[in-house]
Order: sequence, then structure tokens, then C-alpha cells
Amino acid sequence: MRIAIIGAGGVGGMLAARLGAAGHEVSLLARGGHLAAIREAGLKLVTPGDEVVLHPAIATDRGADLPAADLVIVAVKAQDLDGAIEQMAGAMAGGALALPFLNGVEATDRLQARFGAGRVLIGIARISAFIEAPGVVRQVTPGATYTIGTAGGRQDDPGVAEIRAAFHAAGITVPESTDVRIDLWTKFAALSAFSGVTAGARCDAATLRATPALELLYLRLAREVLALGRAEGVALPDDLPQRMLDFARGLPGEMRASLAHDLEAGKRLEIDWLAGAVPRLGARHGLAAPASETVAAILAPWKDGAGRK
Repeated sequence: MRIAIIGAGGVGGMLAARLGAAGHEVSLLARGGHLAAIREAGLKLVTPGDEVVLHPAIATDRGADLPAADLVIVAVKAQDLDGAIEQMAGAMAGGALALPFLNGVEATDRLQARFGAGRVLIGIARISAFIEAPGVVRQVTPGATYTIGTAGGRQDDPGVAEIRAAFHAAGITVPESTDVRIDLWTKFAALSAFSGVTAGARCDAATLRATPALELLYLRLAREVLALGRAEGVALPDDLPQRMLDFARGLPGEMRASLAHDLEAGKRLEIDWLAGAVPRLGARHGLAAPASETVAAILAPWKDGAGRK
């Protein structure tokens, strides 16, 4: 399979290394020092169990250099998707499917608006990995899963089945799902709440579970996602907010959402596509989302990467 990967960070880098090692023709779009190191010595994936080095067929920062692909994996920050769409146009030209692994719930719709219905899937990554040094991606925990389905949430589509089989053969865990949309919105509820609390309150998981007011805020954020998801036609369960809070209570005490780490580092924030998306999308259903709106407002001064003030 010819695979183009847009973004070679924790998610995309792990997939690139595993799929390349399995014999697929992998092309990478990366940038800066990370790209330079990949060109010189390859992309190294370091996990708790092994190390893999990929020498991609092409490593570039120009979308025009990417050949036509069978599958285009998009693994960028949500705020960078518009730029990625333009960069991936050439790789999509031969009829490829696009498989986004982005935070939030809008990536598939945004890609479909450019490339058409039927050519874009849903992808949900659950992995803890990051760029440790230029050319090196470190996977923190041994477990990582990539849930894949059609825009309608199905996994019995032939294209989806082929991709899942390729991932599985490469040693990548691809969970089964009765409706991938439920998985997508479940992750969104958890991430919108956890990122909103840990970034908004500048705290970690230990502080969250030790502070009743923050746990209540977490529940309110998750409940607003529950209401929105149902309005969007996704059959989310009544106990979703409580289950997500129980999950957060079990996280390592020092853990914070990537949004909180980005805030600390002065990077651009995905807030418009997490808590900020809930009132924006809810408006078309007449739904209010005061908790999400407030979290988005208090983080708005930092969303363009101004750093801590």
C-alpha cells in the first residue's frame, strides 16, 4: 500500500515506523529540524519494547513532492488542518482515502468538504507518544490503539477492512467497534473535559480529583458534549460523563492534557476545536454550553501561542 503521512509527531511517527517496517511504501510530510534529521538518519521510533528506524520513500515539507497514494493519514493539530488539506491534495489525486487522527469531532467533515463524501474516514488514536528529539519519536506506554471506520461509523466497508488488516499485520492494535462515531464522541467528551480543567485551572489529575469544584466542572463539560453528540445523532449513553470522570480519577496524578502542556510551552492551543467547538456546534441545535464557553474564553488569550502571562 502507498501511504502518505501528513505530520510525523507522536501519532503519525509511530504509524509511519510500523507501517514502513511492514513493507508499505511510506512518504512523510514533516518540517524543520525533525525533517532534517529524518532525511539524514531516518525516523526512529522508541517504545518500551523495541526500536524501529524508518527510511521513508520520501520525506519532505512540500506537499507537491508527495506521490499519489492509496491512503493519506493526517496527524496534525486541529488548527493546522486547513494547511494540511492543501499540502495533501497531490497525494489524494489518485483516489486515495483520507484517514484523520485529530482531536475534536470535525476533522472528517472538514476533509469531506474538500475531497468529497466517501473518501474520508474516522480515525481515533489512543497513544502517549511525542517527538523526543529531531528524528526520534518516543512511545511512552506499550499500549496504543487506532480505531478506524467510515464517516457513518461502520467497519464493514471493504476499504476500512483493508486498512485495518494492514494496520493489524504491522502490529498496530485496531479495536473493533459497533459504531465508531460513539468512540469518537466518547474521546471528545473525555478530552474536552480533561483538557479544559487541566489547562484552565493549570492543574494535574491529582488536583482534579482532590478538588470537588473541578470535578463538578469536569462533569459539566462532559455533559455538554453528551447533549451535543445526541443532537448530532450519536447514540451516547446517559452515564458517559460519570464514566469519563471515573476514568480521569484513575489517571496518574501528574498527568495533564496535551493542551495544558502546550499552554505551558507557549504553543498554539487547540481550544477552538475542543471546548470552544461545543458552543459553536451547539448553536445550530439551539444548545447552550456555558461551561465550555467559559473555558474557551479564559484560554482565548493564549490560543495563538502567546505563552503564560
